[in-house]
Amino acid sequence: MVRRWLHRMVRGFERRFDYDAAYMHELISASPAAMLKLSLVQPMNQHCRGVSRTAWHAARITAARHEDCGPCTQLVLDMALADGMPAAELRALVARDFAAMSADCALGVRLADAVAANEPADALRAEIVSRFGQDGLISLAFAIAGARIFPTLKRALGHARACERLRVDGDAMSAVRPA
Repeated sequence: MVRRWLHRMVRGFERRFDYDAAYMHELISASPAAMLKLSLVQPMNQHCRGVSRTAWHAARITAARHEDCGPCTQLVLDMALADGMPAAELRALVARDFAAMSADCALGVRLADAVAANEPADALRAEIVSRFGQDGLISLAFAIAGARIFPTLKRALGHARACERLRVDGDAMSAVRPA
């Protein structure tokens, strides 16, 4: 009963975002309890308080891209577009064209880059707290951490794929790799 319900929920998610969630079906089949535990990270993944949606989405997309999971990056791009992030901003983000990005977008990208590279980010954090407050910094930290969970899990389970072409509002683009 629980397995059937979970599979149905995942199929709906797959249809909504044109996303292959085979790894989730694998989890459900092997252990519904494991899938239920994984679902507990969703509130963290949706936490966006005190920060612009643009900075938040930029941090999520950049963090997913660092994990080199094309389908996961595509998923968070599609989610950002569905949430109203302008396609032009997303194209600039995928191309890593900082001159074409808004200040909020560039800030989210720069923080995710620094975290992924394990580089000091004191000045970035200070700028984020100055602009968005501590709630904004926490939201960006959650966005980065949460975006890395699923590609990591997929890789460990043997479901990760790298992808060099991403779609933004129907346009295929070569993804510029984070530095």
